[in-house]
Amino acid sequence: MILHHLTSGEPTSILRHLIGLQRGNGLGPPLFFVLSGALLTTVIIDARSTENRYSNFVLRRILRIFPLYFGYLAIAWIATRIVTGAPPTNFWVFALFAQNIFPDAANHTTSVLHTYHLWTISVQDQFYLLWPLLVWQFNSNRALRWLCWAGIALSVLSRAIILNPAITTARYGRLLPAVAGCMCLGALIALERRDRTILTPILLRAYLPLSLLCAVWMWFGLDFNSVSGSLIGYQLVAFACAGMIMSALQPTSWTFRILGSKLISTGGKKFAFGMYMFHPTLVHIFVHLPLPKALQIVLFLISTIAIAGLSYRYYESPFLHMQIGRTRTARNEAVAAVGEPVAS
Repeated sequence: MILHHLTSGEPTSILRHLIGLQRGNGLGPPLFFVLSGALLTTVIIDARSTENRYSNFVLRRILRIFPLYFGYLAIAWIATRIVTGAPPTNFWVFALFAQNIFPDAANHTTSVLHTYHLWTISVQDQFYLLWPLLVWQFNSNRALRWLCWAGIALSVLSRAIILNPAITTARYGRLLPAVAGCMCLGALIALERRDRTILTPILLRAYLPLSLLCAVWMWFGLDFNSVSGSLIGYQLVAFACAGMIMSALQPTSWTFRILGSKLISTGGKKFAFGMYMFHPTLVHIFVHLPLPKALQIVLFLISTIAIAGLSYRYYESPFLHMQIGRTRTARNEAVAAVGEPVAS
């Protein structure tokens, strides 16, 4: 996603073609959604037998997302007021995480800081609210797999429906039903880690051929808003991303050795969200500096990582280390230790 925004506007760039920077395209969102689905489903399944599982899950998501998200919006509001003399318009859609539902309002804000990338957060959070309630209704991996495949099928159907010219893919392609299939595909990866099926070798064997096919199609103008791009291209990119993630989970693979390195894994865990939030504004700053492109990229990367690191260390960490979700068992043990009775 960062590469997408950094190289946009470079029609002659080979890199632009290779990473899918055609109109209505880009690897960032599908990869983000598949990875989110895998991580999210792992957390949900692990919390199946815990007390207050839904409230604890939601609270942890709030502590991870809300501080930086609303902090960024606050900075955007203040900066816009200072620069333009008036507050930004249509910020209500971002406050309600509804920017993917009301794209016209989200696209016509006067914010001096970029907000166009925040639609993926709204989709993710909408999925966060619904997916645990569905997953916990099923007690077997087999049933959960059927749920995931049903979600993928419904997502493809949604993308077929929005191809109607009266609806338009560009307008409705960011709604949860249209992209939930990627997160359901990620959920299948989480299930594969617990109970391996034929899907694992299929994804591992198809990873490189699918990646090559997607790269060639992107080179020649894959557009997710077209009929073929929406129904076929988007799904192929999602499965290629799933294959990459599955490969990264294999300790003997080169993908694991690269993505599993301490530098990348630590950065992904701690700094990724901050980099996601701040990078569009930093891109806008550095691409307009009268400097060689290579130097722009270096300065952009250094500043993005530095700001994300400072944000995590001094702003996000206190929220993430808040103690929540203390179970009744833990409370009983604590009370028993001091010899006090416990109410049932």
